[in-house]
Order: sequence, then C-alpha cells, then structure tokens
Amino acid sequence: MVLTLSSPVFASIELESRCNNRCPGCDNVFAPERMPQLLSTQWRTILAKLKLHISRLRITGGEPTLHPEFEEIIDFIHSLDIPFSLFTNARWPYPEHLSTFLSSIPQFTGFLISLHGAAASHEAFTGVPKSFAETMANIRRAVAAGLSVTTNTVITKHNYSEVEQIVALSKELGAHHAVFNRYLGQHLPDIELTNAELKEAIQAIEHLRVAGYPAKFGNCTPQCFYRSSSTGCLAGVAYCTVDPWGNVRPCNHASLICGNLLEQSVEDVWNSEAMKHWRGLIPAQCESCLEFSKCHGGCRAVAMQLGIEKDPLIVKPILEKPDEPLTELTLYEGAHPISKFDIRPEEFGYVLIYGNRVVPVSHQAKVILDSLDGQTTLRQIEETYGRPGLSFVGSLYQQGLVRLR
Repeated sequence: MVLTLSSPVFASIELESRCNNRCPGCDNVFAPERMPQLLSTQWRTILAKLKLHISRLRITGGEPTLHPEFEEIIDFIHSLDIPFSLFTNARWPYPEHLSTFLSSIPQFTGFLISLHGAAASHEAFTGVPKSFAETMANIRRAVAAGLSVTTNTVITKHNYSEVEQIVALSKELGAHHAVFNRYLGQHLPDIELTNAELKEAIQAIEHLRVAGYPAKFGNCTPQCFYRSSSTGCLAGVAYCTVDPWGNVRPCNHASLICGNLLEQSVEDVWNSEAMKHWRGLIPAQCESCLEFSKCHGGCRAVAMQLGIEKDPLIVKPILEKPDEPLTELTLYEGAHPISKFDIRPEEFGYVLIYGNRVVPVSHQAKVILDSLDGQTTLRQIEETYGRPGLSFVGSLYQQGLVRLR
C-alpha cells in the first residue's frame, strides 16, 4: 500500500519552457510554443498557495535561469521562506552573478546539474558543441562559491559504460553526489538502452554505492527488473509539478494535467478526479509483490507516454525475498538522538520529511519522536519504550533522519 498525503509536501515548478540545450531525451512533456510563460506576478499567486503545504521546492524548466524575471521570482521564494533547489544545465547567462546572487539566499539548498558523461557523450546528449566545458566551468564556479552541487545523469547509449568515470568526474568537481536516472520517454533508438545495457549500468551504480562512492538513483526502476537501491516514485502521493502556465501534473515526466493553480486551490487540484485516476494506475500484479512498498509499481508516467498499461520494465511480482545477512548497528547507549526532520500530521499518523525523503509513521510513534530532543539518551529510550522503540530510532538513524550527539 502507498499512503497518499493530504496535500503535497514537495513540488517542482517548471519556471521556463525554453532551454539552451537540445537534449533529445528531455523529460519535459510540454510544448515550448504553446503560450506565453507566466510572469513573476502570476508565479507569486502560485507560490503563495504552495507555501501553505510544501516543505521544499525544486526550480526547473526548460532552463530556469533563462526566465527574464528569474531573480524576482527567487526573491519572492526567499520572502516566503521556502527551501529550494535549482535543477539546471549550468549554462547560465551571467554565471558569476548567479553564484553571488544565490549565495545571498539562505533558503537555497543547492544545485542539481545535468552532467551526461565525458565531453563526447555529454554533448551527444545536449546537442550543443562546447556545452561540456561551459557546464564544467560553472560547476567549479558554484563549488568555489560554497554552494552545494549534485550532478544528474540520464543513462543513455552514449554513457552507460561510463558510470565509474562520471562518478569520479562528479567527485573531482566537488559535487556531493552523482545521481543516475533511467531514460523515461518516447522510444528513441539512438539513446535508449537495451535491457541488458540498463542492467549493466545499474550493476555499476550499485557496486560503486556499496563501495562507499557518492552514487545513487534518481527516478525509479522496478525491483522485479533488477534489484537495486532505487526507490518508488512519490508523484501524486507526496509530490507534484507546476508547468510554465500554472498547470499541475503529477510529475515532470507526466503529461496528465490535473488542474491549474491560477484558478484552483492546491487542495482542489490534489483531490481532483484526474489526480485520483493517476493514483489508481498501479498494475494489479504489483500489489502482491513483496517489494511493492519500495517500488510503488514502477513509473506510471512512462507507461502513459507510451500508451501502455504499465512500466515496460515490470516483469512479474517478487514473491520471495532473498536471504540477506543481518546488519548489526552498534550505537553508544549514552548518545543523545536529535531529529533532523520536519513532521506533519496525517490521517494515518505522521510523515517525517527530510530533504527528498518522506517517511510515514503511526500515531503511536509520536511519543518516541518527541524524545529525539538531544536531551534523552538511547539508554533512556530503551528503558521507556523497550527494544522496539530503540530499533525504531536506529532505523531513523540509518535513514539519515536522526543524528547523535
């Protein structure tokens, strides 16, 4: 079962329809020429509505820095005190000024920057000569300014064998993580991987991750296709996207319009028939799978784009879990756990929100969560709530939602 939140906690806003790259596998599903984009005054209306619900924004496009009122919109987000990241190709009109400007915005949490391989493979995807050098220079500029950077790679025929080199390059540039995404979209034989090639890339990413390298997955890959640390999509259950004209879609990859925030409230759009239809697009076979809670039934958006009933990578339900060695976690009993998450009440209990993670917990967990105050020790938690309470805190620690003092 995938729990649906009462309203979104994350949102992407596609600020700008234009882009100065020409990626054939771009995940935007809108047509740039459809109508004039929103002005900053209209974005203010939308952002003020989102502020009542969300904990974090991602600003994307197209290339968002091309919006003529980019700084005015960012200043308004600053005034609303909404943490936000910027998904960009790092080919900025005024790169030195942009780094200085964003350094002055305390709500800015960092860049997600497209990096699609070494020079040849990167430019085979972007379609722009010398775009690799420009992107590299601006990643270095952002890191030198003290801004957080994560690189983002779409796995294609040009780069699937370069996973290790991309992770090494990302690390050398000063990025915190290298994120990898399977291609989602219409069939494009020149860039789309065979299943064997995709499995090879996933294996390489998993090998590096287990070895301690900062590599991780972005979008979801069904666990029945290949077991990995990829997790299920939160589109339409905790997350939504707003396009350059105010339309709300479940995610950037989905073409389904569920409403418009210039005309409707967030609640009305979130509870619309279109959004409910989206949530129901889970293959029946997935609900019997032991990995359903992790996978969420694969990617609904790619199935919708291809006009098929399910993610094309879905094979069959996993009915047996493999034997896995137990991982023992040893923590000092005198350590003081401190929560790193925001918490929001829901009908089923609570959700814990940290970064892009959303963890549902029961009503009964609240008393333990209240003890994560930096004053109570792990020993005291065990004495009060027993081994199950201590194990619960240990699980949150392993998920990065708790730190120890």
